[in-house]
Amino acid sequence: MSYHCFQWTITIIFPLFCVIFYLYSKYKLTYWQRRGVKAPYKCNLIFGSFTDTLTLQKPPGKMLQDIYENADYNEPFVGFYIFHKPMLMLRDLNLIKQIMVKDFDIFPNRRFGGAKQRDSLGLINLLGIHQPGWKYLRSKMTPSLTGLKLRNMVPLMTNCTIPLVNFIEKAKNNDNGWKEFELKDISSRYTTDIISSVAFGISTNSFNENNDDFWKAGQKILTGLKRGITFLILFFVPDLCSLVLPFCTEYSKFFRKIFWDSMNTREELGTKRGDLIDSFLALKNGEQSPEFKFEGDNLLSQALSFYVAGLEATSSTIAFSLYELSRHIEYQSRLYKEIQTHLENEELTLESINKMEFLDQIVNETLRLYPPLPMLDRIASKDYKVPGTNLIIKKNIPIYVSINGTNRDPRYFENPNEFNPLREKNEMQDITSTSLAFGLGPRSCIGQRIGQVITKVAIITILKEYILSHKTKDENLLNPINVFTTAADGVHVQFKKRTNF
Repeated sequence: MSYHCFQWTITIIFPLFCVIFYLYSKYKLTYWQRRGVKAPYKCNLIFGSFTDTLTLQKPPGKMLQDIYENADYNEPFVGFYIFHKPMLMLRDLNLIKQIMVKDFDIFPNRRFGGAKQRDSLGLINLLGIHQPGWKYLRSKMTPSLTGLKLRNMVPLMTNCTIPLVNFIEKAKNNDNGWKEFELKDISSRYTTDIISSVAFGISTNSFNENNDDFWKAGQKILTGLKRGITFLILFFVPDLCSLVLPFCTEYSKFFRKIFWDSMNTREELGTKRGDLIDSFLALKNGEQSPEFKFEGDNLLSQALSFYVAGLEATSSTIAFSLYELSRHIEYQSRLYKEIQTHLENEELTLESINKMEFLDQIVNETLRLYPPLPMLDRIASKDYKVPGTNLIIKKNIPIYVSINGTNRDPRYFENPNEFNPLREKNEMQDITSTSLAFGLGPRSCIGQRIGQVITKVAIITILKEYILSHKTKDENLLNPINVFTTAADGVHVQFKKRTNF
């Protein structure tokens, strides 16, 4: 190419390209305006409304909350964009219930992972599978987590508190007699031990560096820059899933060996342990359906999704619950008295846990303020007219619910940013059940009950032995590259041994 030709390209073609891109972007970013929907949040010509998240400056949960809070106070929905893709955020509780529950047949699928679902190990499970496979899989997995199954799992959980207590006991005191811990670290180790026990049928001690391979594998899946970007794409830019597919399956060999060793050993011995492996074997050896076959990686995917979702959600809830108790001595004292009342001369069982009403309020209020996954997403399977409006949500348009925005909306909660487990139930909680943290409608989290039991066992174990004191600084600073609700610098709390129980 001659110099003059190159110069002509620079002076003519490039400016022309910029003008075309500008006009194209402006047109795409008026999608909602052309349909009479307000889209008040600032838009970047490239990144749309999600600039701060796509440039790794702000976590997506906070980004969605900002969009929610920048809309008009009583606006039932608001439009926004990720790149040039139009999204609709729901801001009205009755509309949320209408779409998530009553009109579930039109919105049965999540956006997570995209429509093609290339990664069977990561997406062919209750987190990402689409209809009609989802309904069949849900019906088969639900019996694995009944009240009776949970009751039988509690002893497995309490066994996993022994390494936790030993780890805390062995930690050194500071000059004032306190021990300082980063709660997400110890809660993730404890949760890993429970999930490895109930979902993979093996015993681990993640507090022992010689036996923490399972925990390390989980951390590699959920933490770090590469994993943060991977989850960001899976949740918000699923059209690019093919770019991160190798990162989604790179640890599959480790989990595959553990899972099938456990399955094969259990089947050969014919023993039962009351865990999910028993349920997986029953599914494997039962009648199969063309909709979904319980074999190979299809089975492993159920255990792995339970681990990934359960590890992050449960460990975060434990950490933030203990953090809030450390900041509110009055609630800490009240909960300690409740634990004393129900555990005096009684072992920890599902029945004794269920009697602790204030503990339930503590966990629910924590989930309101710190939902582990701070948004819900759905995709319209066909055109849908929003009741009471002229808006038609076109097929394949994603809709989102900002759980942070909704849970901290002063329309639904008085002093919404205040931790108050004694607040009375209102319309919000009646409609959403645990403030949306586990989802809503038929697609709500199947692991809600077991996750809460794991959380409560940890809180009871720690609080009955230790007094908590607030230590964390910059507690509102969240990790900007994590889809889940995670403190950037950890959640630090001090423990001191109680003198009596």
